[in-house]
Amino acid sequence: MTQAPGALPTPTVLDYERTLILAIELSNTSWVLAAQIPGLPGVKAKRSIEPTPEALMAAIEDYRTRAVKAGQNVERVVAIYEAGWSGFWLARWLAQYGIETHVIQASSVPVDRRARRAKSDGIDAELLLRTLLAWLRGEPRVCSMVPIPAEADEDARRRVRERAELVAERVGLVNRIGAVLATLGVGEYNPLRRDRRQRLDELRTALGVHCLRMLARRSSACLIVWNCC
Repeated sequence: MTQAPGALPTPTVLDYERTLILAIELSNTSWVLAAQIPGLPGVKAKRSIEPTPEALMAAIEDYRTRAVKAGQNVERVVAIYEAGWSGFWLARWLAQYGIETHVIQASSVPVDRRARRAKSDGIDAELLLRTLLAWLRGEPRVCSMVPIPAEADEDARRRVRERAELVAERVGLVNRIGAVLATLGVGEYNPLRRDRRQRLDELRTALGVHCLRMLARRSSACLIVWNCC
């Protein structure tokens, strides 16, 4: 089953004898896989691979081969990974090969409070696999899956986020300019006006000294003002 773009994923009936269940722990240096292979329910299938989709497909084919040797054919592959910096490209890539992929919201997975971990720590592959198995069984509130958006929708959201980030940066720079000029007793200067450079040339400090002369003595402050204006 391939998830429709933007649709909220829901568990479907699972045939454990014909379904390869795979958890992928992503990182920049390597990907850690944990799998439940048909015909080998008691085998702990965990490995580390190169962080490339080609290496992932090779590992999946190896899991298929092991299932065949155990007397089972893999007819369905269900994979999961954690939502984060990697986005949804991997889910879309796997969908091209008929692999059903779910993206989990990390904050929705309960963790042992006695084994505290940093907020930035990822979910390990074994925990991902156990969580996916529970979710596929239909256990309520075991975790939250993230809808996989269409690529066009994701691009539109990215533009909105990038604009918001740029506006926030501009506000920060305007505040820094105001802070620099305030130390010289200069007020009522708006760096967003079209004539901001001309007005900066005309500004004088509270002591009547040309503003740019004072800023020249403070090279870092001068760079802040001139690079932003």
